[in-house]
Amino acid sequence: MDRFEKYLERYRGPIFNYVLRLVKDESASEDIAQETFVRLFKELANIRDQTASAWLYRVARNLVTDYIRKKRPVTFTVLKGRQPDDDEDDAPQFEHPGRGPAATTTNNELRGLIQQALDAMSPKFRDVLELVDVQQLTHEEAAEILGCSVKTVSARLARAREFFTQRISRHIDRDEGKQSAGA
Repeated sequence: MDRFEKYLERYRGPIFNYVLRLVKDESASEDIAQETFVRLFKELANIRDQTASAWLYRVARNLVTDYIRKKRPVTFTVLKGRQPDDDEDDAPQFEHPGRGPAATTTNNELRGLIQQALDAMSPKFRDVLELVDVQQLTHEEAAEILGCSVKTVSARLARAREFFTQRISRHIDRDEGKQSAGA
């Protein structure tokens, strides 16, 4: 039981956040994260400490895939972004405390650009970007979760970063460090 509690304490937040970024539904994310840990509890005797993290992410990813297939069209996103019917208050804020309305507007525009770039990305690239850059897993852990080689993870990650950078840089005026007016 101590071992299970150790995993629960360590991975509860990261697994929930990972699932939430993929399904964009807090209630469904809680259910999927809970089911992930139920499965961990059932399989705990068969799981090695060295592979527990990858095992949890793989189970969560598979449960998300099942949820998406059953509930709605296939769409994955890396960051929780605003959907057209969301209230502005529910959208994540990137504002630094103490910055004014101009910074808030810029951050909201940047958040929208980030979400557009991620939405335009292939799911296999979004997945690897989420696992390595957002969840900060190693290439080895991501490879195990995704069921591919470390070399494939590295290649996908490079392509995902390049794609993301190109999409975002279209809207950034590098000379002024501000978002371009035409975006």
